[in-house]
Amino acid sequence: MTINYKKIALASLIALVAIIGCKKDDRYYKYDQETSLFAGNSYQYLQQGGGLFDSMLLVIDRLSGLKDSLTRGEVTLFAINNNSFDLAMKNLNLRRATMVPALPPLSLKTLDSTQLDTLACRYILTGIYHTDRVVNNADGILAPNIKYGYNMNLLYERINAAGYLGGGPQQLFFRDPKQTPFEVFWVTTKTQIVNVKTSNGVVHVLSSGHDFGFGNEFVERMNR
Repeated sequence: MTINYKKIALASLIALVAIIGCKKDDRYYKYDQETSLFAGNSYQYLQQGGGLFDSMLLVIDRLSGLKDSLTRGEVTLFAINNNSFDLAMKNLNLRRATMVPALPPLSLKTLDSTQLDTLACRYILTGIYHTDRVVNNADGILAPNIKYGYNMNLLYERINAAGYLGGGPQQLFFRDPKQTPFEVFWVTTKTQIVNVKTSNGVVHVLSSGHDFGFGNEFVERMNR
């Protein structure tokens, strides 16, 4: 019997392509399932974060109505870890130390509560904003925070995976428009975890490199 090596080689190539294709599809499928369920409300999610969100809990507990919103309200929370608050406080106290005359350092416990409330509320949005609600909006969507009629902007992105364009994990760009239509003045941060469903909303976790308050506004508001 004559062996047709060309046919064998072609069949092997087709099989290899099929295997590679399946692997890519599996990877895409897994990343598409980036929704996790948390058995509790959004406030409890922060409480059970292993100490990662202690600073945010301190701020929420200081301010009127925020704990209640995260416990019973239908909200989207952008969770901020301790490092983000540390960065903001370091910048603030460096400014105060270099003033003439120098001013004493502040802490999260001693910050002006009215100014703190204004900034903290930007991380809690009215309604549920899962990535599915944002994905088809090329310019992002405006979403109101729970107080003050202030809108934040949410923009969707899927990160590339090795060898697969747009096949990596999902993320959101969380943007503070600073009340101007000119995006060059907007301040942007990214998520590192998205779509954690709680009993009363959804939680997205921001990158640890985020500076609480979205830039210099924190220092300007608190250094008074």
